[in-house]
Amino acid sequence: MADGLKHSLQTLMLSGNASYATDWLERLSENPELKQIQVLRINQDEAFHDTKTITQVNNYLDSELFDRVAKPVHRVTDLDQLAFSKAIQGEASSTLNENDGELTFLLPVKSQQECITCHGYDTSAVRGVLRITTSIVHAQQRISQAQENTLLYGLVTLLIIGFLLSLFIRKHILRPLEQISVATGNIAAGKLDTEVAVHSRDEIGKLATSFNHMTNELKQTTISREYFESIMSSMGEMVFVTDAEQKIMFANPAAVTTLGYTRKELEEKQFNSLIKGGVELTDAEAGTLAQAGEIKSIEREFIHHAGHTVPVLITVTMMQQPDSESCQIVHAGRDITRLKRAEQELRLAAKVMESDSSAILICDNEANIVLVNPAFCEITGYSRAEVIGKNPRILSSGKQSPVFYRNMWSDLHKNGMWSGEIWNKRKNGKLFPEWLSITVVRNDFGDITNYVSIFTDISRQKDIEQKLSHLAHHDQLTGLPNRTLFTDRLEHALAHAAREKHKVGLMFIDIDGFKAVNDEYGHDVGDALLCEIANMFNDQIRDADTVARVGGDEFVIILENLYKVKDIIQVAEKVLSSFNTPTMAAGIACHVGCSIGIAIAPDDSHDVDDLVKKADTAMYLAKTSGKQQYRIYSHDVIN
Repeated sequence: MADGLKHSLQTLMLSGNASYATDWLERLSENPELKQIQVLRINQDEAFHDTKTITQVNNYLDSELFDRVAKPVHRVTDLDQLAFSKAIQGEASSTLNENDGELTFLLPVKSQQECITCHGYDTSAVRGVLRITTSIVHAQQRISQAQENTLLYGLVTLLIIGFLLSLFIRKHILRPLEQISVATGNIAAGKLDTEVAVHSRDEIGKLATSFNHMTNELKQTTISREYFESIMSSMGEMVFVTDAEQKIMFANPAAVTTLGYTRKELEEKQFNSLIKGGVELTDAEAGTLAQAGEIKSIEREFIHHAGHTVPVLITVTMMQQPDSESCQIVHAGRDITRLKRAEQELRLAAKVMESDSSAILICDNEANIVLVNPAFCEITGYSRAEVIGKNPRILSSGKQSPVFYRNMWSDLHKNGMWSGEIWNKRKNGKLFPEWLSITVVRNDFGDITNYVSIFTDISRQKDIEQKLSHLAHHDQLTGLPNRTLFTDRLEHALAHAAREKHKVGLMFIDIDGFKAVNDEYGHDVGDALLCEIANMFNDQIRDADTVARVGGDEFVIILENLYKVKDIIQVAEKVLSSFNTPTMAAGIACHVGCSIGIAIAPDDSHDVDDLVKKADTAMYLAKTSGKQQYRIYSHDVIN
């Protein structure tokens, strides 16, 4: 019985609430079978009276968690000093006082591992002594009365009384206490669902009820703590719990993973030591935390175990402990390394976009403009405000057909991109050519989120190409088509005449007297003379006809859509008559003439080179015949 009561006392003390123990002692004291039950300190003072132990525990825990009303100190002097000395050395003893009818147990209350949590300041092996004094007077009286009443039945009566007494103690005291002892062991083993059956409403039943209540409280506390820790462990963000002095009390797995420390290493550190500069909150931020209880979105650099820094966005929350002036602080931190990298990439992309000479146009999934760069505004003449939210068709020039745009969008959605040359219109209405590239942007689910268009104004390029083309196909001095363009146009004229059953006249003209002017007045006058002659020839022909310079002083005229030879002769005579008066060049009257050779297609030939050759032959015949005249190949050369 005594050992069971001792175990019960130790179990109640493990709950951390001394009121359970004092309540237990008071309930047991009301049991008439127990004359005295006390918990004594090793200095013989009765425990749970003064606040000495409470003060030592609070000082050790650096908190104010425990408190109780102080009672006067009571030192117990009626002790067997030898037995008490053995008890504080860890040896249990019992003393029978037959005169007073008392049986006294002195049981050492030994210090266990669990005690260190609150009583780590005391390294003694024995924390105190449980003193239990039971009365055997009642039994003695009944035995004496039985002996007095009858000597015959004395021995039988004594045996019956002893047996009944043992059954009573076994059933009403020892068995319930044994159940409490077993339950205590189960709880110590982690079986928090253990309960003690309550069979009566006596003091032992009340003790069992108190024990069950204590185990339920312990179970709820343990479940709540495990629930809290499981939530903290499953969070992807770092969570630290510190005391008011910044000592880390808890760190979740995300903190371990992010900073590279073990949990034990973190819980041995001051929180500020993890932050670059050693300061988590400025004075102003600390004031905000103290006033509001929370402060959000503080950006700090944490120091990784490997030495590099990790940018973290912190939220700090203060938790006040109930029934205490102490507090705990929760620091929730999110690693923003990727966010910082993304911000840097966005800034770089924005800088590139702002400085790119190509126009950049970004649309949403409905092809409405959401962003343009300065080059776009410079090329098109529109401001950002004028185009945001609009469809790019505001730039449409009308030069591309609806079929062109249908094909463009089809290729864009099929291939994810499209590029090509297109004409658009500026704000001022002027059309301009551009080289356009469009790319489709999709999200992780394959849905279109944006269209990115990049285009370059190729007006200058087009002008250069046009100039180069003109230079490649025109005479630099007179601006007339050169031999290359002349050949191309003659081929086209011959093909057209063959389809339409028309005739084509080719006049090969050589300027008579040009060399003398060039030699007498110089090349500048000679060049000016050639330009005047070119202009004069252009004035003699229709818009559909062609004048070309194919040599130094050699020109050709292509006459299309002819039906009669006399139409060619009329033009030849007009050309010859234009030289009847001197030609003015650079203010000088130049006396020149011309010799004309004429070939007709398809009469003379339908081949370009052959037709040119025959016109050239007729021209030489005219020149050798006295100049300033024309000759027709089919009439004059053959005949």
